[in-house]
Amino acid sequence: MAEDRSQRPDPEMIPQLLDTYGDRLLRLCTLYLRDIHLAEDALQDTMLRAWRARDTFRGDSGAATWITHIAVNVCRDYLRSPWKRRRAPAEELDTLFAPADDPQVDDTLPHAVMSLSRPLREVVILYYYQELKAREIADMLHLPISTVTARLSRAREQLRHTLKGWYYDEE
Repeated sequence: MAEDRSQRPDPEMIPQLLDTYGDRLLRLCTLYLRDIHLAEDALQDTMLRAWRARDTFRGDSGAATWITHIAVNVCRDYLRSPWKRRRAPAEELDTLFAPADDPQVDDTLPHAVMSLSRPLREVVILYYYQELKAREIADMLHLPISTVTARLSRAREQLRHTLKGWYYDEE
């Protein structure tokens, strides 16, 4: 298969990637790391890694998938690092969502997603929040597609149980 180098990020494209995908990547990192400050650091590291790896981009996927893959790997590295391995206090998590004094906003779903185990939360965030296809997630996480779909299924079942009576009229 011939390489398509037309999508390879060149030096001028890295700032464009930040402008185009920066907010999306920051949300991804925040959801992944549960800490806005770590997420900002992770976004910077993502852009640095993208800059350094720009020559390795083969064009097998789009630039969005490529840079999201880098961001996921950066977040995983942060979570593995002894320096950064910690949980954000519950009060900080609450600041990610709507203010408590706003009766119009119900943050039950985001809290339920954040309570999932890391492997399940990971696929839910990538599938629903980042709108990636199961095949893209499988490629990004180096997993069989059946594992991704199984994790999505388990996550949906856990969320259905956790949110019983909240969204559906099930009691």
